[in-house]
Amino acid sequence: MKKYLPNFTTLIPFFILCILAGIFSFSANADSTITIPIPKNNPDRKVTLSLKIPAKTEPLNRKEDTKPALPTNRIIMWNANPIEKIDKDDEFIEILTRMRKKGWLRNEASKVALNEKKVDKYRGVLALSDVCNNIIKIGKANNTNKILKKVNLTESDLEDVRRMVKRFEKEYILYGENPVKIDKDLFVIQERIKKNQQQGILKVIKVEGTDEGATIIHMTVD
Repeated sequence: MKKYLPNFTTLIPFFILCILAGIFSFSANADSTITIPIPKNNPDRKVTLSLKIPAKTEPLNRKEDTKPALPTNRIIMWNANPIEKIDKDDEFIEILTRMRKKGWLRNEASKVALNEKKVDKYRGVLALSDVCNNIIKIGKANNTNKILKKVNLTESDLEDVRRMVKRFEKEYILYGENPVKIDKDLFVIQERIKKNQQQGILKVIKVEGTDEGATIIHMTVD
């Protein structure tokens, strides 16, 4: 019996098929497929494929866009009431309380807000706006001078209110108000009150005595 041993030339196609099978297997693991179309007019249904493989190959390193995970121990602080508060002992509250007692704060919601321990800045500015509007209405009346002689406002009251308007000037602008015009209207009324409430100077024009021993002093007011 003769033992048939294939020569090296006969084994070359077998080696090529093994290489192709390895490449196709690697491609399948890489989630890709190579499809080779065979023409229908090819009676042998045979195709010759030439591949050139470099001596050294390295796998591609694909960087995935991953966002850093948030730390699990991070605490989110939630502020349910972000509006700034005004302390009860603030000068602003003292001025508005005084104007309320004098009857110039007429908005009921603003009156209630002043009774809180800490007043929201938003509600405080609304209360100040109510006071200013009620005072400015005097300047638009027909008998302004007569009213100003009877009102319980003083020059210092108007000065305090104007100072608070200046303090919250930015808030007035955010709420659509014109703080410059408001201050101008308040200043006009302040000057009228100052003029009507000026104290005169007493001057002695004559001193005489009576038979009963009393002294009569005649005075005039400039």
